[in-house]
Amino acid sequence: MFKNPKMEITGLFLMGILICLSNAGGLSGAGSIIPIMLIFFKMDMSEAVPVSAFVAVVATLLRFLLNFNQMHPNNKQRLSINYEIVRLVMPSVFFGSMVGVQLGQLVGSTV
Repeated sequence: MFKNPKMEITGLFLMGILICLSNAGGLSGAGSIIPIMLIFFKMDMSEAVPVSAFVAVVATLLRFLLNFNQMHPNNKQRLSINYEIVRLVMPSVFFGSMVGVQLGQLVGSTV
């Protein structure tokens, strides 16, 4: 089942540390675990990118659930998450993702 258990356990440990540190800094840590999956788990890029995207979604959802009702530290009348910015930025994020997927399918693995 496992190709090299020592390498995979080391990779899991490093991934856990990187994801925790990234989440503490406000990032998902998904981009930083791709090289770990390539090196320690011998994955292809086509396997590692979707796994890192799943990690990003889970980390973002967890961070949102923990902070969605938290008040701003300096102004107790405001929430810590500025939902106006979220509503403004999310359509462009979705559009950029859609264009990126379309370009990725068009270009293929040649690039």
